[in-house]
Amino acid sequence: MLRTGIEQFVGFWVSESGYRLRIRKVRNDQTFVDFLDPRGAPIARPYIGGAPSMKMIAHYDDYNEDFRVDLWEEGKGFILHLDHEYDYVLDSEPREVLEPAISRCERDRFLDAYYSLFGPLDYFVRTSEQPRQAT
Repeated sequence: MLRTGIEQFVGFWVSESGYRLRIRKVRNDQTFVDFLDPRGAPIARPYIGGAPSMKMIAHYDDYNEDFRVDLWEEGKGFILHLDHEYDYVLDSEPREVLEPAISRCERDRFLDAYYSLFGPLDYFVRTSEQPRQAT
């Protein structure tokens, strides 16, 4: 099923290392993103008082096809960039994937210690399975 715009990102995604994304549309240019560890638990973000990685705001620029998740707050801290590919050849099969990258604001150098919180940045593959919550 071909999707366009922000709809390409909406849904459930899992990486090879087990990290999960749950992306829910809020508006035509905005979503909520939950970033879950391999156990299905949100990641505690110590750089903002241990806030869980749930309902993080993501913005989509349709013109530039730019999808950015604010891992802190807009204009501050980390940004998770996700690029969508329909037929990315992964393990000899074409799959629908999100290609991740993380950037940070230059002035927030203290955040260097927190890159590992978000695990290895593997490709996220679309799945129909809803992420389970850790108990």
